[in-house]
Amino acid sequence: MTVARAAIWKVVLLIFLVVTVALPAAAQSARDLKNSGAVGERLDGYLGIVDGSAGGNIRAAVEAINAQRRQAYEGASRDSGRARSEVEAVAGARLRDKARAGDWVQNAAGQWIQR
Repeated sequence: MTVARAAIWKVVLLIFLVVTVALPAAAQSARDLKNSGAVGERLDGYLGIVDGSAGGNIRAAVEAINAQRRQAYEGASRDSGRARSEVEAVAGARLRDKARAGDWVQNAAGQWIQR
């Protein structure tokens, strides 16, 4: 395995740990929001508002979850030596890949599609 490939796997592992271990409470809230159909997973690893009529409480919850994710991504960036944007992109791909049937995700063009 090349050094670059090993570094990428390290980033993927860090993101996996962040998403599955470091944010358990937020993950439950994110699941509830995704189940409502009002939010989905963006390309950059953050939640996005799918339904423009989403209320203030949904928007506040999304902002809170995204703030927690941003902190986790910054930590993974520091630990791996990768740019935060790279960590965010890897996390976004992983979260979209793990999306359940019926979840909203952004496609490569940034359009919302339902799984």
